[in-house]
Amino acid sequence: MLMFRVAVTVAAVCMAMAYDDVRSLRAVRNYDARLPCGFGKIFLDGPDAYVLWLKDDEKFLYRFPNEDTWQKTLNPNNIYGTSCVGSHCYDDTSLFLPQVTDKDEGKYRCRVHYQGSSSVDYVIDLKIVDPTGVPRVYNEKGEQITTPYIGPLTLGSNITLVCEVVVSQAPTTVLWYRNGIVVKRVSTDTPGILREHVVISEARRDELDAQYQCTASNADVTEPFSATVVVKMYLPPLKVEIRLNNNFDFEVGQPRVVDCVVIGCVPTPTINWYLGGTLVKSTAHKELHDGNYTVSSLTLTASIQDNLRQLSCRVHNAYLQTIYEDNVTLHVGYRPRCTFTKEQTVGIVNGEAETIMCLVESAPAPVQFTWVFPDSRILYTSATRVNGRKNQYCSSLTWIPQNEDLGLLYCRAVNMYGEQRLPCVYSLTLGGTPQPPNCDVEGSDDKKKIVCQKGWDGGRTQTVHLEVLTLDGVVVHNTTDPCGNFSIPAMDQNVTATVYSSNVRGKSAESTIDLNSVISADSTPASNSKAGFSWGSFVFVTSSAGAVLAACIGFCLCCRLLWRKPGSTVEMDRQRGDGLFHREPDVTRDERPASTTINVHQHATCQNVRPVQYKLPDVQDGTLRCNIITQADSWSSKCTPHTKYGCHRTGSTLTTQEMYV
Repeated sequence: MLMFRVAVTVAAVCMAMAYDDVRSLRAVRNYDARLPCGFGKIFLDGPDAYVLWLKDDEKFLYRFPNEDTWQKTLNPNNIYGTSCVGSHCYDDTSLFLPQVTDKDEGKYRCRVHYQGSSSVDYVIDLKIVDPTGVPRVYNEKGEQITTPYIGPLTLGSNITLVCEVVVSQAPTTVLWYRNGIVVKRVSTDTPGILREHVVISEARRDELDAQYQCTASNADVTEPFSATVVVKMYLPPLKVEIRLNNNFDFEVGQPRVVDCVVIGCVPTPTINWYLGGTLVKSTAHKELHDGNYTVSSLTLTASIQDNLRQLSCRVHNAYLQTIYEDNVTLHVGYRPRCTFTKEQTVGIVNGEAETIMCLVESAPAPVQFTWVFPDSRILYTSATRVNGRKNQYCSSLTWIPQNEDLGLLYCRAVNMYGEQRLPCVYSLTLGGTPQPPNCDVEGSDDKKKIVCQKGWDGGRTQTVHLEVLTLDGVVVHNTTDPCGNFSIPAMDQNVTATVYSSNVRGKSAESTIDLNSVISADSTPASNSKAGFSWGSFVFVTSSAGAVLAACIGFCLCCRLLWRKPGSTVEMDRQRGDGLFHREPDVTRDERPASTTINVHQHATCQNVRPVQYKLPDVQDGTLRCNIITQADSWSSKCTPHTKYGCHRTGSTLTTQEMYV
């Protein structure tokens, strides 16, 4: 049945052959050829439609669509058309002829058998011709370009490309393509040498990697011969940019990745980073090249010394002389941190106004301070810059304490980098009179020196008092000293000394010192120069000192137990300062605002800076002002000479003066 249908089709083709137009096409000898069916793509109108290829109306060559069994049976040695060959795709209805020879000359018929309409025939008269010469490309100097590229060129340069073809059989057509688009065309009807040129004038960036192709062809169904060159260029960057998304703020100690993006630089440039004019080394640095982009990533951990320094990304093209760069100014800071690390003990009295100063280091300035009471209630205060201290800010809180305020009070500041990680901690305990000082006596009979170690001040500035009395109780010498250091001249009678501390809340217990029992190590008794000292005096002094020391220790322990908040396990710091600023209260107990949540940025921890200790004199009214007082020897038993700048009250006016101790 199948053979019958083929025979009928061949007979019909033969009958219609005399009425068909014939196309004359050429193919190059010994090269592949592809014959098209019709003058465009053929569309079949149904599943029963098909295409037949015949040669000389006798030999059946190809059917589309087809089955594998038909191909093997009818044309076991033929190669049929495929959709794509290499990078070129073709219509499956075309007829593919490999490496044609003179035997392939003749007439080829393509008959399209439609399902719903009459069949259409296309006839091709195929001629075999000799190949033309392979194109060669030369520059304007006549030098043949043997590499697959030309250049590198720079912006604005000129170059001429000449295509030369040896024409062996006319007619021959030579075409110049730029990126697949015809820019020049020339034809010749006589054998010989054919030349055609194309000019690249004032080269622009779009010439980078442009493909210029010269083709020569004297056939219709054979791929033309071609020669191709690609333009290479040296290009400066279009843009160099440090990308920080307008966020130039770096937190101290927090690593951050910074990108430098270079656009349009050819070849790949060298990128260096500079901070404050110094080449950045020993840091994570990587580069990414993606076509027209080069990205250098720098992991930068800034210090406070880098604040307001310029970060530069410098780009250097090895083939160009100019250095290209981008600069940004860094803003380096850190979140607030407390100037002291230990808990500060504050003695409060129910119903008596109390002021606490919170001192922090911060860059930039805090936007506010947050105070959290033991009962979880919160107060907010503003920040004030400390005079003469860089990056130090303080804020005061004044309130009327109640008994339930006993416990730990926390102070935290917040700035643009976030909230203070470790708060300033104050242990609120019951205040009152100060503890008695612990004094030692030194010197000789001619002059004695009393050095006192102050105890806890009870929450207010304390002063040490010394009274020298005769055995009859008459006061012969009375003096005070804020540090507790006294000198007593020699006296003709036996005397004793009474030492105690006082503040605005009262005075401590008195301690008695027997000045006659002290003997200098340099003195020598007149009655016994060989002994060097009296064993009786030694035993008396030793036993007296031991008794006084035991009494002081017992008294301190009792006071410690009485002043400790019930259930509290926090060790009170007895080595705090001489007092705090005080003024009229900001709010009363009932005026405290409710808790408020503060959203802050989360960054890395700040660098540790040695805290600056401060002392605030006792003030009852007047205007409050922040000043730093340099503490000497952590307020130990010796108060060395130094200058303190503080606030002092004169009547109802708060003044600042300079004191020499």
